[in-house]
Amino acid sequence: MSQPSTTQPGLPPLPPRCLVTGLALDPVDRQGLFDYVVAAALAGRAEGRKRTVGYLNVHVANLAARDELLRRYLNDLCDLVYCDGKGIGWGARVQGLPEPPRMTAADWLPELLQRLARPAAGVPPLRTFVVAGKPGVVERAVEQITASHGPLGPVSVHHGYLDQAVTESLLCQIAEERPDVVLIGMGSPLQERWTLTHRDRIEAPVVWPLGATFDYFAGEQARGPEWLRRIGHEWAARLVADPGRLWRRYVLGNPQFLARAAATRLRGGNR
Repeated sequence: MSQPSTTQPGLPPLPPRCLVTGLALDPVDRQGLFDYVVAAALAGRAEGRKRTVGYLNVHVANLAARDELLRRYLNDLCDLVYCDGKGIGWGARVQGLPEPPRMTAADWLPELLQRLARPAAGVPPLRTFVVAGKPGVVERAVEQITASHGPLGPVSVHHGYLDQAVTESLLCQIAEERPDVVLIGMGSPLQERWTLTHRDRIEAPVVWPLGATFDYFAGEQARGPEWLRRIGHEWAARLVADPGRLWRRYVLGNPQFLARAAATRLRGGNR
């Protein structure tokens, strides 16, 4: 079981870890998340330590309820797991826990890449490697972000369609380039399973699966009305944008998750 952890040597302190439906969650805010990733990347350069960042939303929680490997990824592999959806906040409140800050990478990917490009005064840009989407998706996303937000640091890219042979080639490429941060976008649970399986061989201080985030910036997926996103209901915005694909995930998945949160509280399994 994942244990609360507020400090890791050389890194910013994290809030006490809690368990939402038995899954690890670190209720960190955006600034704390970025500070942690930058510090972990810089520390990894010096000490050779590898760290993994994950996220928890209702979809991931529902998958993890029946996927042992995904639970292992969240509870055992990840050094930090942040809240990626309003629904997790609902579940935390049902369990009697404080509502964690809600974040979604589609809101702040450009800000993250800019932060990695300028980690601190006098510090060289962090090297980023992105594995995501269909061939050409990440390239278009990076072009769009650069055009709207300015130059980024060094960013290498690779598509996310990985069989065994492609994986071997990719791992060799990452080992040769030695990036500081690897961002992965292959969808859940594929990206988490891939990370869990290959983390020991991914030669980077920080690995961070981000879901389909780059698809949004490449124009592959729509996000739905801005007013829904602004009030924190990204799940509803995505449902509006793609109801045919997502109605089961949200219309059925949200009640299922909240029912498990209520059952968790009744069992006294909040922490």
